[in-house]
Amino acid sequence: MRRKVKELKRIARGNLTGNYLILINAFVTCNIITSLIEMPFSMMTNEIQFSTQNIIYYIAMVLIGIASVVLTAGQYRLHLGVARTGKPNRADLFYPVKYHADRYIFTEFILFGISLVAMIPMIGGIILIYTQEDFKYYVGALILAFVSFIFATYLSLTFDLVYFVLNDNEDLGMMKALKYTKELVTKHRGRYLYMQLSFLPMLLLVGLSFGTAVFWVHPYMTQTTTLFYLDVKGELDTVLENRKKEGPAPEPVMFNQYV
Repeated sequence: MRRKVKELKRIARGNLTGNYLILINAFVTCNIITSLIEMPFSMMTNEIQFSTQNIIYYIAMVLIGIASVVLTAGQYRLHLGVARTGKPNRADLFYPVKYHADRYIFTEFILFGISLVAMIPMIGGIILIYTQEDFKYYVGALILAFVSFIFATYLSLTFDLVYFVLNDNEDLGMMKALKYTKELVTKHRGRYLYMQLSFLPMLLLVGLSFGTAVFWVHPYMTQTTTLFYLDVKGELDTVLENRKKEGPAPEPVMFNQYV
């Protein structure tokens, strides 16, 4: 049974009951870790574009991005536990850091490389703007930028769920994980796009709240995405039936064990 986005959101809200603080703690912990790593490097930057300090800073940003990928994969693993059992295992947040972190890192590099290819039309448009003064070239640059946007959106809709796949299949290679992810979402890109667009009002709320609402919006969006993954995988019906048989999960202890 393929569920509507509205139904997935309803289930997500139910799953978050009693688990919200744990997931918020995980989200905050990941951001604190990356911020603490980034802080000393950001203080090294200066106005000289190609100075040694700036080069070190940019290298550090790449490494911080890698750390962020692995920690995000840990959040996905935590959300999978919430969706499947209602009993999140706090140790799941750092599981990808300890085991097979290279799979997530190199998958991200592959996706980054594919994204660069998608950006080629836009880069061509930027070159047109800087080398030509005729108005028609500006129109052409806009068209090329739009082409890149379409490609990037397609890639996002196709491979966004790959870290759920990697979490669920520890013996699956990176290329096979990407291929399997593509097969999963082939007939569901439209529904996934609609789901992402349906969160725009909440993202607006995040902006209006100066970012504070993200602590509630992010777990909600991630849990809904987790349920979408289980749905397209054909596992959600079994999960919900098992959860129904087991009855409501006991409410977890509400304190931060990460910080």
